[in-house]
Amino acid sequence: MEDRRRENESEETGRRSDLRINSKELGAALVIVILVIAVAFGVNNFFYGFDRQERSSGSARPVVSGNRSEETAREIAFRQSDDWRLILVNADYPLTGEFDGELTELRNGEMVDSRIYPDLQDMFDEMREEGLSPSVAKGYRTGEEQRDLYEEKIREYMEYGKSREEAEKLASEWVEKPGSSEHEIGICVDVSSESGDNESAREVWQWMDENCARFGFIKRYPGGTASVTGMKGELWHYRYVGQEAAGEITQSGVTLEEYLGAAARR
Repeated sequence: MEDRRRENESEETGRRSDLRINSKELGAALVIVILVIAVAFGVNNFFYGFDRQERSSGSARPVVSGNRSEETAREIAFRQSDDWRLILVNADYPLTGEFDGELTELRNGEMVDSRIYPDLQDMFDEMREEGLSPSVAKGYRTGEEQRDLYEEKIREYMEYGKSREEAEKLASEWVEKPGSSEHEIGICVDVSSESGDNESAREVWQWMDENCARFGFIKRYPGGTASVTGMKGELWHYRYVGQEAAGEITQSGVTLEEYLGAAARR
């Protein structure tokens, strides 16, 4: 009887030993399978992962091969309008030459493209009828004047200890680089009041924000759009685009870059 009990215990111990061995073998097999899958995934991602197109939460943008030049990429996405009122001038689309159109001189000596003068005058006349006193602080500016203004801003930042490179970056947020300003083609105006004080100037800007689209103007650099326009908000800067485009831009709340399909995040 005792021999039978010992025999049973020996068989039970053997079965447990076999089970432990099988469990170890199964665990080792699972580890090998996981390693094989991980290696396969890594190899696949190495060879193919870098070519995957990222998805963004915004609207779809054209994908351009990395071997294309930046200029070619922009050409695919945007072409300048044949309509002079909708020409885009910024750091991405600078002018290729000096303005050669006709200018009209205002009573304070500032000048604007003669084609925008009638609507500008009508707008100012209506403002004056309502008791405001608008004035054009700056209209047309030559390329040389733009260059001097830009360099002056750079010097200001360098006087505060910034390097030339740092100063240029900061200056370009407030003053367009030469060739990149709408002032150089005379179809924008910096507007203030005749007295020049802040309170009356803000009254003029508020009126223009509410009414300028009727005369073909838009606020060119609204606050909070620097990532699209490249410029900090300017309360005083208005651009002529014609009544139709001005109405659409104002109603939709977009920038000129977005309206023309030339927005580029900076």
